[in-house]
Amino acid sequence: VFLDKEVYGLGEKVTLSGLIPAIGESAVSISLTKPDGSIINSGATLDNQRFSWSWMTPIVESQTPLKLDDRSLATTNLGIYKIHVTTSSVGTDLFFKVSKDPANDTLIVPPITVITEKPIYNAGEELKVLGSVISKEQGDEGLVVAERVHLTIISEKAPTKPIHQASVYPDQGGQFKSTFELPITIFSEGQYKVKAVYLKKQMDYSFGVVNDFTFGLDEPVTLLISSDKSQYNPGDVVFVTGKPNKLIYLEEYNVSVFKKTGSEITCGSFICGTHEGPVTTIRPSPNGSFSYQFIIPDSISSEGKYEVTVESDFETKKLVFDVVLPSEEEKPLRTIIEKVNSLPDTSVSVDTKQKQFDDLEAGPRVLMGSLVISPRGEEPNANLRIISESGVCVIGQEGGCLVQESTRKPGEIYDIVEIDGVSLKVRYSGPDARVEKFSILPESSSSMLPDTVWDIQVVKGDQTSRLYYKINYSPLE
Repeated sequence: VFLDKEVYGLGEKVTLSGLIPAIGESAVSISLTKPDGSIINSGATLDNQRFSWSWMTPIVESQTPLKLDDRSLATTNLGIYKIHVTTSSVGTDLFFKVSKDPANDTLIVPPITVITEKPIYNAGEELKVLGSVISKEQGDEGLVVAERVHLTIISEKAPTKPIHQASVYPDQGGQFKSTFELPITIFSEGQYKVKAVYLKKQMDYSFGVVNDFTFGLDEPVTLLISSDKSQYNPGDVVFVTGKPNKLIYLEEYNVSVFKKTGSEITCGSFICGTHEGPVTTIRPSPNGSFSYQFIIPDSISSEGKYEVTVESDFETKKLVFDVVLPSEEEKPLRTIIEKVNSLPDTSVSVDTKQKQFDDLEAGPRVLMGSLVISPRGEEPNANLRIISESGVCVIGQEGGCLVQESTRKPGEIYDIVEIDGVSLKVRYSGPDARVEKFSILPESSSSMLPDTVWDIQVVKGDQTSRLYYKINYSPLE
């Protein structure tokens, strides 16, 4: 497996080629890890055991802001990228560099790389450390020496004493990972560092911790509440979160939301009652935090100013937000849906091409489908397989398929995959779901699905199946 070169400029094509042994494989899986740690999953089909794959480097340098609780950090798309190529039995890694000055730049791959799953954590969360090493080989037989990676978590502020330590073995592909707790009583707000040592080589990676709790007697206990936005449209969901600034025990929160009319009674120094609207009681998490969702009725009459009241054992706080009607530019585009229901077929070809609906030219935005199996209990024995026009298995249980399990993870519902140079978001319920579902749409919110043909297959025995699919079209500008 080889690349056409090691250092690329902006807007250049990366070409990967390879030859694998005749082991009955029909495709290889390819993942691309970017400098910020994000991963694009892709693949390539085999032709006489050979394959090729390409990817375009970013056109311009970009600084991507990552925000959490009004704190921010920026990552760049320049730097070292890693390609991981695997079959069902073997795998290998290759590296390349994207540079603003490729003619005068060189690729130097460190023997160890380490990152954290995200750049900023809340105190109380679990820190996940990921990395890879270039395994040391010994002797003529290419045996891999079992050396551990030593991990240390320290504060970047003096004194830099170890807070956590661990030692882990890399897997056969050189990948390693470990998790650490971030107790709110130990990790105050600030910058921290992961030190990874492998074969006497060290690599550091910095991450931030956000901690709104205060400890000590000087600060009075107060309630911190916020909403995700200050202005909404009818039909939106309002997310309200809160917690005390100190770690204290709380039984419950009482939360209410009401629309202000201007005729509310003002009682001055007299108590009129805490809540104006219906009250919802919420049990806090172990650290005292809570979250609450309020759905704004999808009606013109919802326009106006609203007030949220949060009552705790020690304090009552209020916040306000506005509901406004969307402007003409903000109104959602018309969606046209084509549905096909209850197909008993085991293979269906679906075109995602631009279409004319009356006088409206529309492009395919989302392809989604579902599979129902009977008798009940046979779901694991009958599953979906989705193949692109170029032969890439997008969803399926075979080793070369890009998505094999449920894409639902903490904070995520999609996997990002690359098919024929196009980045797509894939959502999949997993093979054991009562109703197996999928959806495929472009990663970019302004793009349409490629003009292609998808082969939706039902892999089963003698079970009875019913396949449903639909395509959502959006008007073209």
